[in-house]
Amino acid sequence: MTTQPPQQPGYAQQPGYPQPPVPPKKRSKAKLGCLGVLAVIVIGGIASAVGSGSDDSSAGAASTGSSKGTSSSKSRGSSKGTGSAKAAAPQQSTVDAFKAYVKKHESAKTREAAAHVTKVQGADKNNDIMDTADIYTDYTGDLVSADAGNAKLLASAFADFQAGRGKASENGLVTVYNADGDILSNGKY
Repeated sequence: MTTQPPQQPGYAQQPGYPQPPVPPKKRSKAKLGCLGVLAVIVIGGIASAVGSGSDDSSAGAASTGSSKGTSSSKSRGSSKGTGSAKAAAPQQSTVDAFKAYVKKHESAKTREAAAHVTKVQGADKNNDIMDTADIYTDYTGDLVSADAGNAKLLASAFADFQAGRGKASENGLVTVYNADGDILSNGKY
């Protein structure tokens, strides 16, 4: 007695001939493409976060750039013959410029709030499409705390600061953050 092998789907059994093997499934190129795109996005995001640094100012850059003994003596030593480095004054960081503006032009309440500013980012980059600036503070409150009122004062003072520098934007948005990086307030500039 002969037994017939079980039928595989998609092939009709012919008498006297063996069943052909089922071809192996091929990998979809779309899956590899999506994975590749995802990998590029992740790697690009990591590279931009690590490599971008702070173009405007940060607490570390402000303290490094304002140290009188080290950075200014190095720049003078490298260009002895030209004298241009001796004549150029060290550039003030954005956070220091903002605090100086508030100290000179704003109310006592706003000056008190500006004492809590630790970093200002994005203030020097305007493209009039969607300009954004960030003010980082050492406040610990949130959107509904008393610190939110002070943050609103800072956002308003920043708009005045940018207008005074000639860098006001029709589409500018300034966001004030607390010490944890949460939004306290925002405003137009």
